[in-house]
Amino acid sequence: MKKNLLYVILFLGTCCLPLGLFAQDNHESVAPGEPPAGLVPGYIILSNGDTLKGNLKWSLKYVENNPVEIKFTAENGNTKIFTAGEIKGFGNKLKIWMDNDPKPIFTDMEHYLTMPSMKKGVPVFMDRLLDGRIRVFLNRGAIGIAGTTVTEEEKYDGIGFSFSSDKGLYIGPTYKTDYRIIKSRSRYTSYLVSKDNDTLVKVVKDDYATQIKDLFGDCPAINNEIAKNPSLAQFKNFMLLAEVYNMLCAK
Repeated sequence: MKKNLLYVILFLGTCCLPLGLFAQDNHESVAPGEPPAGLVPGYIILSNGDTLKGNLKWSLKYVENNPVEIKFTAENGNTKIFTAGEIKGFGNKLKIWMDNDPKPIFTDMEHYLTMPSMKKGVPVFMDRLLDGRIRVFLNRGAIGIAGTTVTEEEKYDGIGFSFSSDKGLYIGPTYKTDYRIIKSRSRYTSYLVSKDNDTLVKVVKDDYATQIKDLFGDCPAINNEIAKNPSLAQFKNFMLLAEVYNMLCAK
């Protein structure tokens, strides 16, 4: 009886683990914004702008579903708890366990900035999905995942960029983003967006036809790209278009 109860507890414990901690192969994408499992490599940005490398762990304290506190261990072994009001931001990696491999691997670094929360305006850490003139943050308060994402069949031969599932995103001769990164960022029902460091706004599918003009309408290069490939103006391609905008329309 005790043995059966132990199996039940272990099963339930596995079911309660955050999504994204297991992957089928080395190419599986992990959803952005997941809390790391235990202590992971990372960094913090102090209020004076200095960056310290070390290891960190989330305290699992949230405001409006955003983390507000981390425990940081510096390379010299010193440990301190920081809140979103004390530092400018932090970065961390995630652990992923592959099938039949007890040793985890680490994802690329995720970057969090201290931002005012949408409702209360208090400092929180927000997961920055994209940097540039248009900064995109994960809206952890959004419920559900978008029914349509950037699909593997889509391909664009733009004027200033190209995109496909086998080659990823190319802008000019040097800039490249892997397809899986764009796909992992293009799965949500809404985003929090700041343009030119202005106030955060929520970008949602229902209002996107109006919002796209405010976000991208000031750049002739983007207007030309949309004219050549009208489907770029669909909400599912928001992250792709934002990344192209940041490269082609940088001031």
